[in-house]
Amino acid sequence: MQDQIYEPNGSQEAPAAERGKQGNSEKLEADRALHGRLQRCGFTGWEMDLLREDLWLYGWKCLRAWMKDGSIFAKCGERGIAVPARWPEAETLARRGDLRDEVAHNAVELAVRTFTEEYLPDGRWDPGKGATMRTYFIRTCMYAFREAFKDWSHRYRRNLFSAADPLVHADLYSPYGSYEDATVLQETIQRILENAGPEVRAICGCIWETKMSQKEIGDELGMTSRAVEGHMRRLRARVRLLVAKGEIEPLYGRLSAPKAGAR
Repeated sequence: MQDQIYEPNGSQEAPAAERGKQGNSEKLEADRALHGRLQRCGFTGWEMDLLREDLWLYGWKCLRAWMKDGSIFAKCGERGIAVPARWPEAETLARRGDLRDEVAHNAVELAVRTFTEEYLPDGRWDPGKGATMRTYFIRTCMYAFREAFKDWSHRYRRNLFSAADPLVHADLYSPYGSYEDATVLQETIQRILENAGPEVRAICGCIWETKMSQKEIGDELGMTSRAVEGHMRRLRARVRLLVAKGEIEPLYGRLSAPKAGAR
């Protein structure tokens, strides 16, 4: 019997051994026999190639499914593999198949190489401990996912901070109206974005600097246009609340020159 994969909609998504410690004696015995044959061949040959292909596909399906339903971070945490993820990043991976492909590819590539070139030859996998090759490998995938995610999130966050940079410089506001108007505008924007996350700041930076559409902003920042609209909808609600409470001054007149928020 083969280990199976469980999909988020109720069909199978995770290996059977991940649901408990029941084990699978037939699969363990087959893995033990395979490991013996691989040892005799110096971990080379057609069976090793088939194993790599099997592990690759298995890891790919598991990681992509778990990123799509958001469970990957909890699964890693349950095994003591801390992944420093912010919820917008988890949401971005859940919504963007191309980004899931990128992270999964990098993670599985590392996991397959580590498992087949280090763990198997060194005897790190021991069938006597009750874990099949696939079960042991999927844990290797989780460690590899942590590294792939950290690499992706570093680039993602760096891109966000770069896109938000125009909001930091006062000289970008000065061409519009008087110095007083520019000062009020800057202070108001800072108040609006006081507790905003980097995604919101990056979106506003793109709107201010380039007047991009929501789809263009999403493509630039690695998120969907729907996610962009969601961030801006919540920001507009915050602005309305601040105006109603008298904490900021409505800038409709002052903002008549720049059309940054029109799109």
